[in-house]
Amino acid sequence: MTEDEALEALCLDPLALLDVPAEDFVGVAAAAGFRSVSLWVQSPQPDYPARCRVESGAMAHRIGRSLKENGLGVRNLEVFDLTPQTDVSLFRPALELGAELGAAGATAIFLHNDDPRRIDKFVALCRLAAEYGLRINAEFISYRSLSSLDEAVELVRAADQPNAGIVLDLLHHVRAGGTIEQVRSLDPPLVGHAQICDGPATIRPEDRAFESGSNRLLPGEGAFPVRAFVGALPPTSVGVELPSKSAAFEGLTPLERARRMMQAARRVLTTGEATAAVGG
Repeated sequence: MTEDEALEALCLDPLALLDVPAEDFVGVAAAAGFRSVSLWVQSPQPDYPARCRVESGAMAHRIGRSLKENGLGVRNLEVFDLTPQTDVSLFRPALELGAELGAAGATAIFLHNDDPRRIDKFVALCRLAAEYGLRINAEFISYRSLSSLDEAVELVRAADQPNAGIVLDLLHHVRAGGTIEQVRSLDPPLVGHAQICDGPATIRPEDRAFESGSNRLLPGEGAFPVRAFVGALPPTSVGVELPSKSAAFEGLTPLERARRMMQAARRVLTTGEATAAVGG
C-alpha cells in the first residue's frame, strides 16, 4: 500500500471509545479527521461493557444520518465470537444492521480454545453474512487457539467461502513472531481489514491478554514496524486500535483520544520510525 493509500485508509476502530455513546462515536471520528469507522454491533460477551454498541431502530437511523452528514464510511463490524455453543443464526440482526449502515465486513474471533467445530461455525457465519453482501474476516489472537497469520490463512482456505478473509492486527502479528515478508506475500483478496498500534519489542507471554485489551501504545511510541507493516499490506482499511484504558490516553477526552490516534498514525506513515520488532 502506498503512503497516500494508507493515509486515506485510516479508520477509527471502536476499542478506544467503548465508553462513548454510539450516537457520538461517528461525530468524534469525523472531528478527528477519520474518513471511515468500524462499528461495535455485537459484543463478544453478553455482559461486556460497551456504551458505543449500535442498536437497531431510532439509534441506527440517527447514526446512519450522522455517517452521511459527515461523509464517513463503515469498514468493519465488531465483534462476532464463535464458540462451540454459538448459534450463528442469532447474529442475523447485527449483520443486517451493519449492512444497512453500509459496512463492508465483520470480524470473527475465537476466544474459546480447542474448538473442533471452528471451521463449521466460521463457514456458517460466512454464509449468513453473504445474504447481506458482507464478508467475514477471521482475526487471529496471539494468546488464543487461532494464534498466528498462518493459522488464520489456513482456516480461511479450509472454509473455502468466497466472502472469507482475515483481519491482520499488527499487535498479534508481532506477538506471534510474524514477519513483514509474510504480510507482503499474502494473496491480496485475503486481507479484509488491518489494525495498527504500537508496543515494546517483547513482553512476558502471560501479559499478552492485558496488553491487547487494556494497554497498547500509540503508533510511533514503541518498537513495532508500523510503517513497514502498512506498506506491505494490499489496499485495505487500516484501523487504529488502542484500548480506552491505555496509559497513552490518561486524562484525555474522547475527542482528544481520537485526535491523538490520527496524529500518531499520520506521523508514522509519513515519517517512518527508527526501530522494528518484526523481521523480514
